[in-house]
Amino acid sequence: MLVGIAARGLAASARRAGLRALVLDLFADTDTQALAHRVVRLRRRGGLRIDPDDLLEQLARHARPDIPLVLGTGFEDAPDLVSELARRFRLVGSAAPTLARLKDPFRFARLLAELDIPHPRIFTGSAPDSVRLLEKRVGGAGGGHVRPAVRPRGEGWYLQERLEGRSLSALFLGNGRAARLLAFSEQWCDPCDGAPFRYGGCAGPIGIDGGIARQVAGALDRVAGASGLLGLASADLIVQAEGWHLIEVNPRPGATLDIFDAPPMPPLLRLHLDACAGELPDLPLLVPGAGVAARAAGVFYAPAALAPGPDALPDWVADRPSPGTRLAAGEPVCTVWATGHDLSEARAVLARRMDHLRCGLSMASRAAAE
Repeated sequence: MLVGIAARGLAASARRAGLRALVLDLFADTDTQALAHRVVRLRRRGGLRIDPDDLLEQLARHARPDIPLVLGTGFEDAPDLVSELARRFRLVGSAAPTLARLKDPFRFARLLAELDIPHPRIFTGSAPDSVRLLEKRVGGAGGGHVRPAVRPRGEGWYLQERLEGRSLSALFLGNGRAARLLAFSEQWCDPCDGAPFRYGGCAGPIGIDGGIARQVAGALDRVAGASGLLGLASADLIVQAEGWHLIEVNPRPGATLDIFDAPPMPPLLRLHLDACAGELPDLPLLVPGAGVAARAAGVFYAPAALAPGPDALPDWVADRPSPGTRLAAGEPVCTVWATGHDLSEARAVLARRMDHLRCGLSMASRAAAE
């Protein structure tokens, strides 16, 4: 059983691993339906948030308590819900106490300080004038909640020191005692009004300085051991010429499934299940080289309200909306894929495809309005 805001990536990983999946997410996209044994569309609550009551009701109706339950995005700020899911079903992944320790920014900062891991400072109120700050929502994901600020707007928000450098993500596995670093990717923002740090996409694998890679691997090993982290996870990093900082850890499978769940990497959902059973793979760090394609994946957001028909989207997109779907401006339409011999080529192909899609959907919208 796979549950998340958008679980197509998990469904694809399950198919690649030879597993039949029941998927519950907010979209029930057509490609998710093709990949899964069954798809249940969940009710939204307040935008792109899962309604807990509906989730529990749908699981009670369609699921079996002995089937493994894997959670994707959408549970970062809901440790109580995760605890209830673990009580009713066979949760395979990080438990609620791990989630609470890693996604509460103050507990997480204290943990990193105890483990001697470099990280940005955080503040509950005002900070020194010399410190550049970002306001973030506790348990937020996707970057849409992040913005420059000098004070938090209220309860449930905090300030984090803004660091300059290259924004990277580290894909890794935890078995509750240790971690295994799998790959690094770069990530970027797709700013819009009110959301200057909205998530844009990712590309990889990338190579980084060997010393920094070893330091990051050691840090993630300590985090996994101290928090009990299980399964696939990702860590957001800022890397500078003089060092690096750990920004946050997401203790669940995430967006980089789209670029890393392909040869030469084994099926990532299978690795997740094995890690949750205590087994970490003996795999080298995935780096650019012969036989390793560079892959990029970007989120295409609706430039205006639209209803994309099944023929409006090319073959190189995923998360294809089901017929009759109507999207408001700013909502995610689909994920665009690209590959290349190296990272620059993959990102250039991705940019061209984004432009092509933007033009094509604009023309289709104008034609439908006439």
